[in-house]
Order: sequence, then structure tokens, then C-alpha cells
Amino acid sequence: MGIDVSRMDGSDLPAAVELIKKVFMKFEAPDYSAEGVAHFMAYLDDELEKELSANQLQLWCGKYDQQIVGVLAVRSANHVALLFVDENYHRQGIAKQMYQAMLTELTPKQLTVNSSPYAVPAYEKLGFQLNGEEETVSGIRFQPMIFIREDVER
Repeated sequence: MGIDVSRMDGSDLPAAVELIKKVFMKFEAPDYSAEGVAHFMAYLDDELEKELSANQLQLWCGKYDQQIVGVLAVRSANHVALLFVDENYHRQGIAKQMYQAMLTELTPKQLTVNSSPYAVPAYEKLGFQLNGEEETVSGIRFQPMIFIREDVER
């Protein structure tokens, strides 16, 4: 299967948000309170586009047959804000391909992520390590994690 990974432009944002919502509701929302689900949805509906417009967020997508099947968002070039892959494409290396494309372009010395409980194993496969205790803020449960690159001079 050929997945095309590239920087995402604004025209793909509505499809990306729909993918994120679908995957979030199936795999992550069950671990969150109603407040957390509402907070995350409000971010997608109200804040995501503002962050993109202000160049605070950069997006990559994975497409199969011109359909978005994966989304990666990085804030301030050093924090993974969103990483979602359509359930029909899980365990096929799409998250890794988007992640490697981002690492090649941005070359961060380290990255952080506030991983959902569900996604911790996926981030560990990408080289992230636990970085503190699980927290809950605004109903969002997350595990702070960090990735330190060994191949970039400090």
C-alpha cells in the first residue's frame, strides 16, 4: 500500500478534523470525562485553525488514494499536539512515516507530547519515554512524554 506523506495545506483541514474526531471518539473519548471530550472538541472546532493561521502549528498528513488517513500536528516545532490514524490503517507504519517526515524537516533536538493513555505504546514505539506522572487538566487525561534525538548535535 502506498501512503503519500506530505505537509498539509489548509484545504485538507476539514477532512483532517473529521478524521481526528472519528478516531478520538472511538479510541480516546472512553478514557475521558464529558468535560474532557467537550474540551477537546472545542479545541478542534475553535482553536486549531487559529493556531495554524498564526503559524504556531504545522501539520503533516498521510494519504491513501488521495484520502487523509493520518494527521500529525506539531506546535512550536517541538511539541506533538495531535497524532491520529484512521482505525482501518492502524499498525501499518503511517504514524511513523509522518513522524519521520516531520523529524527530517524540523530537526528538533527533543520533542514532548502529552499522550492519551491509549496512545502511550504508540509513542514508545516512536522512541518517546515517560516524563512524569499521568495528569488530568480540563478533563483531558494525559501522560507527559519526551523524545531526545541522539542524531542531532546539541
